[in-house]
Amino acid sequence: MVVFFTDHLRAQGAQIFPLKPEVKVPAKPVIKSLNSLLHDIYVRFIALRDKDFEKYYNVFETIFFKLHELMKEADPYYKQYTSNVLFAGSHYDKLRINKPDEFDMDIVIGLPVNADENPQNPAKSDVVMEDIAPGFVRLKMGKQFQNLPNRDQREDWEINQTAYKWLDDDNYLLRSQFMYWFKSVVDKAMNLFDQDEYGEPYMDVEGTKYTLRLSASGPAYTLIIEDKNSGFRLDVDLVPALKFPEDRWPITKKYRRIPKRCKKDFFMVVPKPLKGGRSPFDSDRSWRLAMHIQEKDLMYDTCHMKQVIRLIKKLRDSLGMDKIASYYIKTIFYHEAIEREHDEDFWSRNSPADLFIHMVKKFLQYLEMKNIPYFWNPENNLIEHINDSTLTSYANQLKQLVKVLDNLDDPSNYKKVAKFLLTKSQFELYRKKILRI
Repeated sequence: MVVFFTDHLRAQGAQIFPLKPEVKVPAKPVIKSLNSLLHDIYVRFIALRDKDFEKYYNVFETIFFKLHELMKEADPYYKQYTSNVLFAGSHYDKLRINKPDEFDMDIVIGLPVNADENPQNPAKSDVVMEDIAPGFVRLKMGKQFQNLPNRDQREDWEINQTAYKWLDDDNYLLRSQFMYWFKSVVDKAMNLFDQDEYGEPYMDVEGTKYTLRLSASGPAYTLIIEDKNSGFRLDVDLVPALKFPEDRWPITKKYRRIPKRCKKDFFMVVPKPLKGGRSPFDSDRSWRLAMHIQEKDLMYDTCHMKQVIRLIKKLRDSLGMDKIASYYIKTIFYHEAIEREHDEDFWSRNSPADLFIHMVKKFLQYLEMKNIPYFWNPENNLIEHINDSTLTSYANQLKQLVKVLDNLDDPSNYKKVAKFLLTKSQFELYRKKILRI
């Protein structure tokens, strides 16, 4: 069994979880129903292969851990206040499909104050969390933070003044200044790697030379790892995050209370700008709530739920729905999980085929409404930025699939589902070799 992380990273507080053994691809599959068709497509085109994962993970682990250590070497604040690193994204919730060539890492950065103190009293509090839009908050630093120059001894101030520089004149923590600092730490660490004859940082992993470069995207700084001789490429999103105790979660009618089974010690905020804020200051002061530590427990491991999510993701990819992020698909399942929380065996009682049909129709309903509500605050429509004509086009494609799914009494109709789940080239090969239609 493969586990995240190694013992060395586990000691640093990293999140770990097991991966299931490789699913074997049958040489002569027996396909007589939608269930057997979905299973065969899953093992052939969706499930990760152990041999692929081991290579990508080994490269990721070796280089990321080295970068993490060099960042500590490059910056004293990072060394002192980086509490842990956590997996996020599809590897964290075990929903990655196709290739294990992307990793998402939350790097949890601390503040030089007590985040538990007086959360509702701006006069005494260290950090006041102000709700400014669904899923977005401002962070106003209280007296303790404001008094850092007077509070700290010289040695402490030399470190803590880094965070003090993130404040604006009204004592709000600025997203831009935080990201500027974080990126500077990554840049300094990259300069500590060995460099090749072209001046590019690189690292050797088991005799293979991997070049390293950076790309900025949203709240992440992406580390791109490449072996140009073989075409190998691995992207690692480095997302800096601040964490707060769960009792600081916004208590308003707009926000969903955290379900009991999802309770953790903390939640996080990440430096993502708010578009179209109420004032020019909102964008630079905005921080997005990040709840994937809690969201992981909305899904069930011991049922068909995750397999169906992977099938829907594959459907999305094959139909070219590139505006539909994986998080939007997971959100649809979060809503369904809560609706079914009093029907505990719903996800195991029903077959993967039945659940696939059910969730395809749910997906279609959300596209027709042109609204996938953010799970934690339904006033935030996750797809409102997507053009109406694009959403209509996506819905029309799913309607064609639903017509097939509604006519499975025809003994051969289930095979037509493969045309929606596979790309044109995949389907042609699969049709000739497996379906023989």
